[in-house]
Amino acid sequence: MERSANKHDISAEQLINHGRFAKRKQLYLYSVDQDKALQNFTPPHDIGLNELNFRQSMAPQMIFHEHFQALGPLLITLPDGQYQLYELRPGRKLPWLLRLKLMPTWLKVVVALGASLLLSLLFTRTLITPVNALRSAAKDIAAGNLQSRAPSNVRHDELGVLTDEFNAMAARLETLVNSQRSLLGDISHELRSPLTRLSLACALAQDSADSVTLLQLQRIEKEAKQLDTLIARILMLSRLENRQQSIVRQRISVRELLAPVFADAKFEADSEHKQLCLAELSDSHFLNIDPQVVASACDNLLRNAIKYANQHIEVSLQWIDTIMLLSISDDGPGVAEHELAHLKEPFYRVGSARSRDSGGTGLGLAIANKAIAAHNGELVLQNNPQGGLVATIKLPTT
Repeated sequence: MERSANKHDISAEQLINHGRFAKRKQLYLYSVDQDKALQNFTPPHDIGLNELNFRQSMAPQMIFHEHFQALGPLLITLPDGQYQLYELRPGRKLPWLLRLKLMPTWLKVVVALGASLLLSLLFTRTLITPVNALRSAAKDIAAGNLQSRAPSNVRHDELGVLTDEFNAMAARLETLVNSQRSLLGDISHELRSPLTRLSLACALAQDSADSVTLLQLQRIEKEAKQLDTLIARILMLSRLENRQQSIVRQRISVRELLAPVFADAKFEADSEHKQLCLAELSDSHFLNIDPQVVASACDNLLRNAIKYANQHIEVSLQWIDTIMLLSISDDGPGVAEHELAHLKEPFYRVGSARSRDSGGTGLGLAIANKAIAAHNGELVLQNNPQGGLVATIKLPTT
């Protein structure tokens, strides 16, 4: 540009508007001495060219602006004076690192915090999602749903390994429990045949026995009947646990369901000289249940309360929305708090009054619990603040 201007003795304005330069470059000239600026293009309204008027001693460099980039200043000498030469490149966006550097401090802090929160949220979700799935599966298994599993995934980190091991453990646990239940049911079923033959042989032997032998045979017959009752209860529990017990639901009124159960319980309480206070029954409330299974569960709970009560047993009945609450409380010795959760387990017996000496086998509450659960209900056992145990049956009415 200097050679061309000096050779042809042309001004700076003629030089930058020459077709050789005007077609290819967007040039800006600024004269410090004359305070004069020239350009060969019409700058957009958002470009302030006066921002490029730097000191003469500044070395040429790349200048970044919000709306353009510029190369310069390059000091050139023309016939009409010295100028600072800039080449503009409008519309060029700043590199993101430079834009980040040029941000205000407060905005940098906001961006850093936002990025940190976003990364923390993403990282937390990758951890919390599988942990919540494991917790949900563990909760289901603890509630008795042994078929529950944590969702399998393609993770190869520690959580993925933990999920696979948890599912393997749950599958093994389900197999062991199902095998135990099946074994218990199979053994009980196989005991029925020799027990029947034993009872038949005992009955035949009584016909020709003397008085001493007869007493012994009657004792054998009594123990055989108790064993038969125990086997029947075990088979019932096994069918309920394996969901093999057919539930034949029918619509029945509460009076029709509980009146026979209350009558039997009243007779038994009177024979033991204990006071039984029964709730009033109504024909206006109905349940959709298997009457035989639910009545047996209620009868088990009532007999259990009469057995361990000192003098008083109270039965209350109330309705909350679509839930029937049948509560049976006694004034007996109660149960230690840490043993309440185990009372519904098969063959579980606590110390003191609730032991084998009282004639219990530890199956009544377990059968009642499974029977009520088969109707989508719940059996709740808790100690009465005034003493004794309170058994509450919660049954949906639909």
